[in-house]
Amino acid sequence: MKKISVIEIAVIIFALTTLIIYCIPQLKKTDEKEILAQVKASNAVFTSKVIEEFAKNKNAKPSAVAQKITEELNTTEINPYDNDTELYVFNKNCNACSNVEYDDNLKMIILTTLDKKGALVARTVIKPPSYVTYYKENKDKKEQN
Repeated sequence: MKKISVIEIAVIIFALTTLIIYCIPQLKKTDEKEILAQVKASNAVFTSKVIEEFAKNKNAKPSAVAQKITEELNTTEINPYDNDTELYVFNKNCNACSNVEYDDNLKMIILTTLDKKGALVARTVIKPPSYVTYYKENKDKKEQN
């Protein structure tokens, strides 16, 4: 039986270290993509419910619609950044949640999502019957509907 030499052990340690150094950032990128996908899905649900609510009642005030949808979705949607924190909050600058703002005069609702560090992840401006959404991954592109 052959013994393992010091050089072989050093090569194995070097190979494992290199693999670990490469894999950790890749795993982090995957987590960020998964969180962004969850944010997109949650914001899409919020947006569609707001548009639906305004379609049902054209005279509805954005403040009432935003309150109703926020209360409804906070019971079903999970915050992808922190399971113990509500996903939607009103008029607060909060990290790791979605801030809901409204303007009854302009008949508009703005949904802004920040990550844990306070960086902008997504922003949706809803002015029925249309909306514009920005996502971090496509900094120069905007989705319009």
